[in-house]
Amino acid sequence: MDDNNKNNTLKPPPPSLPNFKVDDCDRPACDDTVSALTAAFSRIQKSSQSTTTTTSSSQNYKKKEGPINKDVLGKSTWNLLHSMSAWYPEKPSKEDEMYMTSFIEALGRFYPCTYCAHDFRGELHKSPPRTKSRKELCIWLCEQHNIVNQKLYKPQFPCDLNSLDQRWRNKKEG
Repeated sequence: MDDNNKNNTLKPPPPSLPNFKVDDCDRPACDDTVSALTAAFSRIQKSSQSTTTTTSSSQNYKKKEGPINKDVLGKSTWNLLHSMSAWYPEKPSKEDEMYMTSFIEALGRFYPCTYCAHDFRGELHKSPPRTKSRKELCIWLCEQHNIVNQKLYKPQFPCDLNSLDQRWRNKKEG
């Protein structure tokens, strides 16, 4: 009997490493994701080649801090919204417009900070999302962000497309 086959069980071959740099993954938002996925698949390949027993990832899971507060939630939400608008199509389809409007309206309905959600619904009523183009959406979103910042006595940001693209779309060198 072969020492490598003592248990008469065959391990499946390690998964091949997919190419994550496809389609839109040249965007800055994908950089960390590509690195994380590449590292994860590398660990999978190494563990499938290993003969030692490891604990499952659910056993290794350690609970982090509780729910995030409104400041972390707000910053994360604005980062997501600005990133989405930066990559919104220049000439969106009717379906794109409908999905973006629905997404933004859903925030006003389901946002975990109920005061923030109510206030955002009021702002949406005054100024509905402008989804006819990437430029319109980016500028509208910046204006909405500045409205919130004004209420929170935070700095205002320029809402011209060039400034917005520098912050949310263009890769930083270095």
